[in-house]
Amino acid sequence: MNSSSPTNLLLVTFDQWRGDWGDPHDPVIALPTLQCLAAQGWTARRCYTNSPQCVPARLSWLTGLAPSQMGVTRNLPVDIPADAPSIVRELQQAGWHTALVGKTHWTSHDTPCDLNDNQRLLRHLGFDFSLEVAGPRALQRLECAITEDWRKSGVLDDQRADLKARYGGGRSPAAWRVRPTVLPNPLYPDLWIANRSLEQMAAMPTDRPWLLWVSFVGPHEPFDTPPPWHGNNQPERLPPATPMPAWMEQLPEGCELRQAQSSWAGHLTNEAIAACRADYADHLQLLDAQLARLLEALGQRPDQARTAVAVTADHGELLGDSGLLYKGTFLEGAIRVPWTYRPPQSFHEQSGDRGAAGSFSMAPVSLTGLLQHTLANLARGGPIEQLQDWAMQQPGAVVEFGAELLLQQGLRKLALNCHGEPLWAVHLGRDPGEQTDVITSQPHRWRWSPAWRRLRHWGRQEWQRRSAPEWIWRQLEPHA
Repeated sequence: MNSSSPTNLLLVTFDQWRGDWGDPHDPVIALPTLQCLAAQGWTARRCYTNSPQCVPARLSWLTGLAPSQMGVTRNLPVDIPADAPSIVRELQQAGWHTALVGKTHWTSHDTPCDLNDNQRLLRHLGFDFSLEVAGPRALQRLECAITEDWRKSGVLDDQRADLKARYGGGRSPAAWRVRPTVLPNPLYPDLWIANRSLEQMAAMPTDRPWLLWVSFVGPHEPFDTPPPWHGNNQPERLPPATPMPAWMEQLPEGCELRQAQSSWAGHLTNEAIAACRADYADHLQLLDAQLARLLEALGQRPDQARTAVAVTADHGELLGDSGLLYKGTFLEGAIRVPWTYRPPQSFHEQSGDRGAAGSFSMAPVSLTGLLQHTLANLARGGPIEQLQDWAMQQPGAVVEFGAELLLQQGLRKLALNCHGEPLWAVHLGRDPGEQTDVITSQPHRWRWSPAWRRLRHWGRQEWQRRSAPEWIWRQLEPHA
């Protein structure tokens, strides 16, 4: 193999893993596998999702399109069409064998169905093999391979009753109360996905390049991390949640962030937030251990030296920051995601360039763009330098939610409303906890600073581009 030979990729994705708690260069908790992987590769420490909600974020992953191009800018019960753009199909057509194990959420999870029936759709999207499961909440009503195993083991009714007890009352303390899972460890979703992924790893070909996409459903709640990870982390040893800033209550009533703040007001106690943060930390360590199992299995394969590894997530989790849980805002905890990439060992052995190992970038970049360029880069041998060069050329990152737009440029971030007008702005370098709205508290700086003026200009350009009729790829229709 030479340094430009086609490369395999083990792509490991998570659901709701926030970027600051997945930063291997500034770890909140010990994540030895992720930290070791970062020491051997490159980390985009300020990687941003295209949307702070599952459906638009995951559709963007696969298609490479912005949520507004698809007409899906928040969670809606939509089904991706079989002829949608697919970065995986492009890779398959270039000669890669492609496989998926885990969550996709590319079809509606709102009504009962069997995800096994999606295999034909996934073949059209470019997967030679697929084993699809739903996220924990949707498993109350959906069937898939894991519910088959729950039924065979006699735990399906108990698990669904547990999920109903947690979520049947809507936004109530039962939904975020930390309590043990009723599942035995082999049937706990993330452990089950890891086990099935190891089986698929062993089945991947050695005579052609391949992509194995392992898509975990955690650390998405419920907050129910099983032993031996449960209790690993104590709340007092974790960073506290950031307080709710006063400027948030002054936002217009229709603003997404203001609506989120109003909807959570009075729901959370400090004790509940602390318990959620500790359980979340426990779950991250469970996932780090599963990543270690995948990498160990990869190390036993004869083609391990020509296999790259990438790790990321669809969006973050607020964990009580500003008094909020879950996602659905432009706050950092919801939109920043992990990104670590380790190139194939053979590339560096033949090129003699190990200078990039352990490197990182602090420039804000788009997750969808990184995924596209990572897969395109496999045909060139998967070098880090191609991704680094792309990241350095980006003007920043854009996030969409509802009718609003968020732009990240350098350490500045700016939210625009449905008319493209500034809503709020923060400077993360001076204010990492997002406690100060520059627009209202520093009007002179907001008006005259060249950097803020450049960001406003870029915001107008992005808004105009998204408003153009040719921007829309296809309006995906929600189910009735």
